[in-house]
Amino acid sequence: MKASPRDYLAITAALLAILLCGYGIGFLVGERTTRLRLAPATGSNQIHPDWAEATVERLARELALSSEQQAAVAKEVRQTATAIGTARYQAIRQYRSALIDLHQRLLPHLDAKQRNKVEDSRKQLQLSLDKDGKESEHSNK
Repeated sequence: MKASPRDYLAITAALLAILLCGYGIGFLVGERTTRLRLAPATGSNQIHPDWAEATVERLARELALSSEQQAAVAKEVRQTATAIGTARYQAIRQYRSALIDLHQRLLPHLDAKQRNKVEDSRKQLQLSLDKDGKESEHSNK
């Protein structure tokens, strides 16, 4: 029995559906694990606390560093971790400020019900921005 063009079309459609489902599941699972692994504490200007230690250990192992070199490398990595944390904190604040500005610019284009929703979202962003600012002030003291 010979396969008809309709059979080939059905097989192609089934393979395409399997491919798309696999891609979608892989994307969702990959996205979730990436988010969990890379997500630092909110509002903190510190990157993951184990990052600097793990980086120094990896460099010491791969480069066969002496103890003096390892101490110097550890100092440099700690300084870099602090700079990265500060840049991350500033970027998050800038991002949230831009979103708050966007919410303000959207308001004239919306009806009353929509404005209330956007206003609630804007207030939540403003609270998180204010909270992060206060936490930063306390950590700088």
